[in-house]
Amino acid sequence: MITARYNWRLGVFAVGQKELSKMWGVTERTAKRELAQMRSLGWITVTVPSGRGRVTQHRINLDTIIAASAPLWGAVGPDYAARMVGAPEPGGAAAETNVIPLHKASPTVDLGDTTGWSQVAARLHVQDPSIYNAWFSQLSVLESCEVQITLSAPSKFVAQYVSSHFLRRIQAAFAAQDGYIRKVTITAQGAA
Repeated sequence: MITARYNWRLGVFAVGQKELSKMWGVTERTAKRELAQMRSLGWITVTVPSGRGRVTQHRINLDTIIAASAPLWGAVGPDYAARMVGAPEPGGAAAETNVIPLHKASPTVDLGDTTGWSQVAARLHVQDPSIYNAWFSQLSVLESCEVQITLSAPSKFVAQYVSSHFLRRIQAAFAAQDGYIRKVTITAQGAA
């Protein structure tokens, strides 16, 4: 309900019992009872009562919900409990992490790269970092000759998508870089 109907700007949600019962997969009577339970616990409060043609508008009291749920945080996990109280996570700074970074680092230009791909990759990153991170960063040089380069993609899908959507962009970047590469081919890893 919060994901689908919460107005983050105003901090309220307005959902009718009929719609709420469909979202929750329960009867309208159960939805009405659950809303009343949440109001009695102080988890939500009515900001605008229902009237002709409009549903009740509620505000979520997050402080009350956090206080009520505190005894259960450990069941979610020790890292969650630590984050909720602002303590350092168990295991300390030396603990191994599996956090995947949201933004990848900019590509570095390899001065010893005779294919020119590292310079082209840097150029593509400057043009559009989001497309570079999503598609071009997955490519690597498979083989290169004087006028042709074959780039390798991790899957057939990536190879086909980049070929159909971004091949001209890659060719233009190669042309702007040195002008020698005339043909760019993208293939999936392991494909002949």
